[in-house]
Amino acid sequence: MAGQQVKKRHSIVFTLLRIGVIPILLLGIGLTVYSQYSVREGMDYEMERALSGIAHNLLSTYNSLDGGEFNMKEDVLYKGETQISADYRILDDLKTDTGDDVTIYYGDKRRMTTIVDDDGNRLTNTGAPDGVIEHVYGEGKEYFSTDVNIAGTLYYGYYVPVENDEGDIVGMTFAGKPKDSVMLSTHYMVVGNIIISIFVILLAAFILYLSSSKMVLAIQHIKRFLGHLAGGDFTQKMSEEVLNRKDELADMGEYAVHVEIALDDMISRDPLTKLLNRRATMVRVQNTWEENNFAIAMGDIDWFKGVNDNYGHDMGDEVLKFVSAQLKDELEKSGFVARWGGEEFLIGFDGTQEDLVEHLKAVTGRIRAKVFDTGEKTFSVTMTMGVTIRQPGEEFETVMNRADTLLYKGKTGGRNQIVVDGEEQDIPDGLVTG
Repeated sequence: MAGQQVKKRHSIVFTLLRIGVIPILLLGIGLTVYSQYSVREGMDYEMERALSGIAHNLLSTYNSLDGGEFNMKEDVLYKGETQISADYRILDDLKTDTGDDVTIYYGDKRRMTTIVDDDGNRLTNTGAPDGVIEHVYGEGKEYFSTDVNIAGTLYYGYYVPVENDEGDIVGMTFAGKPKDSVMLSTHYMVVGNIIISIFVILLAAFILYLSSSKMVLAIQHIKRFLGHLAGGDFTQKMSEEVLNRKDELADMGEYAVHVEIALDDMISRDPLTKLLNRRATMVRVQNTWEENNFAIAMGDIDWFKGVNDNYGHDMGDEVLKFVSAQLKDELEKSGFVARWGGEEFLIGFDGTQEDLVEHLKAVTGRIRAKVFDTGEKTFSVTMTMGVTIRQPGEEFETVMNRADTLLYKGKTGGRNQIVVDGEEQDIPDGLVTG
C-alpha cells in the first residue's frame, strides 16, 4: 500500500513536471538561444558603430591639424606640410581614451599604428589584411569586419578610405578591438542568462507542484516580464499580483526584479557615471516618447580635453562623476539623464522648456561652484547647454539634433551658457585654474 502511494505520488510529480516544466524548459532554451544571438548581434552592431566613430574621428583630427592631403616624402608621412609619422600623441591618446587600436595607412602599408608585436614594436610598414584592399581601394567604400587577422590576432576592424584632392584613395584609417576581449564579455553575459534561465525553470517546477490556477496566472505574469527583460526592455513593472503573494512565486518575482535592476545597471548604465547609456536611452525613448511632452537638452563640459591633458584622466573621471551626479540628482526624477558621449550629456525632461532651463541654471551653478583639488592645483569647470522642446508629431532624432545644434552654437559662441532655440541664457564665467 505504501509502495502504491509512493508510486502514485511520483506519477503526479512526473505529470506536473511534464505539463508544466517542459514548456518552461523550452522557453528557457529559446530565451537563452535568442539572448545569445541577440547579444552577439548587438555586440557586432555596437562595435561597428563605435569603431566607425573612432576611425572617422582619427581622420577628422588630422584634417583639423592640417588641411593638406596625406603624402609620403622619403618614407616619412606628412599631412599637408606637417610631418606626422614621428608624433604618436594623437594615436596613443585616442587608444588611451577608447581602449581601441588605431592605424593610419598610406598605400597598402601601416605607416602609423598603436598595434604592437609580442616584443612591443609597432607594426609599421606591414600590409593590410586580405580583402581589405579590395573593399576599400577597389570599391571605394568603408569596410567593417568581425574577423580581421592582424599578426595572428583576430580583431573587430573598421576601415575608412582616405582620399587626396583629386578624389583618389591613397590610404585608410583603421580602428579595431581584439575579438577575444569582446567575446569574453559576451560569454559572461550569455552564461549569466543561462544561469538565470536554469534558476527560473527549477523554481517554477517547485511552485507548479504546490500551486493551482492562480499560480499559473502568476507564472504568466513572470514570463511576460522576463520576455521584456530578454528583449532589453527595462521599463516594465512586475505585477502586484505576483509581488503580493505569500509563497515562493513572490520571491521569484522579486528576484526577477533584482535581476532587472542588476542587468539594467550592467547593460543600460554607463559604468563610470551610472547614467543611462545610448542603448538604454533609445529603449526609454521608444517606450515613452509619444506619452510625454519632452523638453530635450544636450550638454557638454567645456574644455574637458584640457582637464585630461592638464590634470590627468583620473581627475577627468572625477569631474565626469561629479557632473553626472549633479545632473542625475537635479533632473532624473522628472525624466532621464544619459551620457551621450565622452563629456556630452543628453537630458529628457517631462515638462516645459522654461522649467528645464531653471533646473539647468541651478545645476550648472553648482557645477561651476565646485572646486577640484589635484593636491598641487585647483580648478573648476563650466557647461554649455542647448535646450529645445518637442513640437507635436516630431520624432526624437529631430528634437535631439535641434538641441545639438543649439549646443554647438553655445560652444562656438563662447561656451558657459544655455542656448534655448537661439536665445542665450548667460551664466557668469566659471572656469578657474590654479
